Amino acid sequence: MSPTKQITMAIGLSVAIVGVAASLTAGPSTKVVQVRDDCDPATFNADPPDGPGLGHICDGNGGTTFGDFIDELTATQVARKWRFNPDEVSQPRNLIAHNRGGETHTFTPVAEFGGGIVPLLNDLSGTPVVAPECADQATFNATAIPAGGDSNEFVLRRGQTAKFQCCIHPWMRTTVRGR
Repeated sequence: MSPTKQITMAIGLSVAIVGVAASLTAGPSTKVVQVRDDCDPATFNADPPDGPGLGHICDGNGGTTFGDFIDELTATQVARKWRFNPDEVSQPRNLIAHNRGGETHTFTPVAEFGGGIVPLLNDLSGTPVVAPECADQATFNATAIPAGGDSNEFVLRRGQTAKFQCCIHPWMRTTVRGR
């Protein structure tokens, strides 16, 4: 199976499993982390996975072709338009992530950053060891955010440092230091 089909199938399967995340309204003490990507639907959806219910993997209107995405990841181990913004947060009480991209992402709390669920993306990003939280299907499902959706709200303890990553695109990371 080609690398393109592997990625398409894994991400498409993730979208089918995830369902719809609950939308949240951020309160005044809540920090919102923007989840971004730049997928071009014409090329990301050009070779959809076989099987009912797997559908499209890019519902956005980005300008990065699938080939350019893979080329950049191969050259630099990151696709810079696939990111959490900001990548470091200080002193929020509560935290949510909002997916402004066209693909499903996860906003998964991890003990240590690691790889995700797509072996090819792990290899290209230099993160071959999967974060245990990403390998857990229930955690993956609970932290998945479809395009346009919001994560669950995370409440941070005073002085807590938390790490979050996307379990599909493992270079997407942020570190949060609670107040």
